[in-house]
Amino acid sequence: MLIEQGLKQTLSQRIDPKLIMANNILQLSSLELQQVIEQELAENPALEVPEDDPCENCEQPKTLCLDCPFRKQSVSTDDSDLSIYEMEQPIDFAADAEDGEGDFISNIRAEVTLHDHLTELLHSVLSSEQWEIGEYIVSNINESGYLECAIEELAHEMGRDIDELEAVLAVIQTLDPPGIGARDLQECLRIQLERMAEEDEGSPVALAMVRDYWQDMLAGKVGRIARRLKVTAKEIAAAIEFVRKQLNPYPGNSFRPPYQNEPVNQNGAVRPDVVVRRTPNGYEVDVAGSDHYLLTINARYRNMYNEIRNGGAKKYNGADKSHVSQFVERADMFIRYINERRRTLRQITKAIVEYQQGYLETGAKSFARPLTRTVIARTLKMHESTVSRATANKYVQLPSEEVVPFDFFFDGSISVKDLIGELIASEDKCSPLSDQQIAVILQQRGLNVARRTVVKYREAQKILSSRQRRR
Repeated sequence: MLIEQGLKQTLSQRIDPKLIMANNILQLSSLELQQVIEQELAENPALEVPEDDPCENCEQPKTLCLDCPFRKQSVSTDDSDLSIYEMEQPIDFAADAEDGEGDFISNIRAEVTLHDHLTELLHSVLSSEQWEIGEYIVSNINESGYLECAIEELAHEMGRDIDELEAVLAVIQTLDPPGIGARDLQECLRIQLERMAEEDEGSPVALAMVRDYWQDMLAGKVGRIARRLKVTAKEIAAAIEFVRKQLNPYPGNSFRPPYQNEPVNQNGAVRPDVVVRRTPNGYEVDVAGSDHYLLTINARYRNMYNEIRNGGAKKYNGADKSHVSQFVERADMFIRYINERRRTLRQITKAIVEYQQGYLETGAKSFARPLTRTVIARTLKMHESTVSRATANKYVQLPSEEVVPFDFFFDGSISVKDLIGELIASEDKCSPLSDQQIAVILQQRGLNVARRTVVKYREAQKILSSRQRRR
């Protein structure tokens, strides 16, 4: 047997641990963030909270009393990260302490899982006869958003026709998040591209490539795909890059399981992660539990770290230098990522508030404009996955004191369905509007909705076709 030694160069992609830490902090809810801060304070001697008098209500240090509604919050005037926005006034919950109207921990719903989210949507888009099939299919969708079992197997288990399950699965695949219920990666990406195409935000080349030349794309046969689609190789490369950056191969990941393992009562309290308030100068946004002045680096550790970095390392042995550098840099990174979480979440909320001012002013769903995470990401020049992580399983308190999940603003079908219902209710019964006419009217109002989407939403409301509505 011949044994040889050799060197071989390989390229591999590794995720920066700093990026992992930043993403983990970004997707934390306010309650999870508080627990992570307390854990980091216990583990990192270089991290501390400024000395402060205890809260007069809960008797904890005010800087640790993140969720106390009586803690007065102020905004630092040197918040350079937030310089693109107007400076906000301090928020004082103490004024509402005497009455129940200021208690923002009421009238809110329990945290939902992916299955809860899909099941709730099913009841609005399926007939009651199809609910059982829909719920059974949803129960077989894993946390990543993929259907784990073959549709033939599910049909056999239920004793139903395969075509029935295929029809219901097709409806499930129209729900949010895009790509949900796919049976493989190709179908997942195709569904997302088709959804983006309906909103005129997709890539026709990418859609054709994923749909018709999947194996060639995986094999990197750019020239062959370009010849088949009659486009340039540069366009194919751009389409591949579009697929990599704009699509999510794990659509279910935006719905993380609840932080607590025990089931939560439907009437249980959920603390808002963001509070939106109406002021004489407009809307004011405050991110709960992540103010940048809550944490600081211990002065003694900071001084030792500066000495080590500026030529005074000789007075410290190797173990001391490693200890100080490790914990100071870790504390500095932790504080910066908390600040970044606050800035990102506030930016996203500001963009949503500006986009949905009609709904916030009136409270009527018919004034809610269709909105996607892609639109917010492009508006703020962020990656769509950043918007998804920042808003996943988080809640926002509206000026009306209603607390809703961020996902509420990304359910574009709500206002479109209401508008379709209003148009049909006010139409001339002798000359009812066709689906195409409704689509044109919606487009004139700034809602780019395809005719087949109108059909889907009309049927979801159990509204007959124009021919059947004619008198």
